[in-house]
Amino acid sequence: MAKAAFHKSQKVFVKPVGTWAVVEQVLPQWVKGLDEPLKVHYDVGLGREFSASELVADKSGAPIDDVAVLNNWRINRARNRWKDTEDTTSHPYPGTFPVVTTDEKNWGGLARSELGI
Repeated sequence: MAKAAFHKSQKVFVKPVGTWAVVEQVLPQWVKGLDEPLKVHYDVGLGREFSASELVADKSGAPIDDVAVLNNWRINRARNRWKDTEDTTSHPYPGTFPVVTTDEKNWGGLARSELGI
């Protein structure tokens, strides 16, 4: 069972991405019959949910010591479901939008041929 380590509107450092963000939502995963949530994830507005181990609370100017975790992020392109390629012809990559990926094994994104590059 887990308890929330962060609260809504708290400033946190997102280790996999290497940036500061604000917790937008606390997302507990409840299981019937338990008094506490099984897991707690946090939505910080970066495209996916993060666990407490991936976040560090703001300590008012304390430097982040673990620099190795800052290299495990990248920006990919994903297909836009709301606007077609024809609707966004002036966009550098029509019909797509940027997505931050932090998973080590998922390099995701679209193939260059799908983007028309």
